[in-house]
Amino acid sequence: MNMPDGEVKFVPKQALSPTPQLYDELVSDSMENLAKLSLSHVPSLPDGAVFNDNGCGTGAGSAAIVAKASELSANVSIKGTDINDEALKVYRQRAVDGNWSAEAIHMDSNSLSFPDSTFTHIIGNALIFVVPNDGVDAMKEMYRTLKPGGVAIVNSWAYVPNMDPLEAAAKATRPAGTPLPRAGLEKWEQGEFLRSVIEQGGFNKDKVKITKGAVQVTTSEINRYATMLWSFIGGTTPVGWLRTDEENWDKAIETVKQELKKTDGYKELGGGKSSLTFVANIAIATK
Repeated sequence: MNMPDGEVKFVPKQALSPTPQLYDELVSDSMENLAKLSLSHVPSLPDGAVFNDNGCGTGAGSAAIVAKASELSANVSIKGTDINDEALKVYRQRAVDGNWSAEAIHMDSNSLSFPDSTFTHIIGNALIFVVPNDGVDAMKEMYRTLKPGGVAIVNSWAYVPNMDPLEAAAKATRPAGTPLPRAGLEKWEQGEFLRSVIEQGGFNKDKVKITKGAVQVTTSEINRYATMLWSFIGGTTPVGWLRTDEENWDKAIETVKQELKKTDGYKELGGGKSSLTFVANIAIATK
């Protein structure tokens, strides 16, 4: 689950608590749409396929797996793994409600306890760029636990429309030189960087295919969305939140809102909601 980075000490009184439920509301349909797009590059699923939804969070990837399996009339089973116990609680309830053949397990992506050659498929949905060592250790574990001929499905964001608004808000409300939220993720915009991580994980370069695709995301009401976005990510810097962020809160939210409206693909929908266009790098790697 893609939870905030950075040590958080002081927190502005206006900031919403970064719970798994807030995360789901913030990302809306983006994680499931990203997983569906990624899985669309896997043309078929054998009956009896065994998936690891690695970094499963609250279950967006597994929901996409179940939907694809239903379309193909394939029976699949899923092991959802994550280190966030609150997210796993939500996952388990979704699995019950959706009648998934799935199990949620507390497990670190960098140190899976599964035996070698366990899975036919592994999906790391919005995972590889948020784990340590640029995801290399996680990819090694994926390679190890895939069966020969098994398929790993991983992705990274080539374009994230909400990052420029967050940076603009930080620059407008914080002293010059203050670290920006989520700085250092720019390298993941390049498909070739994603490829290099996968190859370092053990996959043969001739068996890695990289494509790009657009992911449409529906936001909540724009004021709510901007508040969630700044609450969830605004403090994810090495210095955390600043005391002045509390007094500058309204200015930051307004900046986020105005800059979101300038992003490529922004559309206003009914009920105050909006549509944002993300672009993803999709990697399909075969063992």
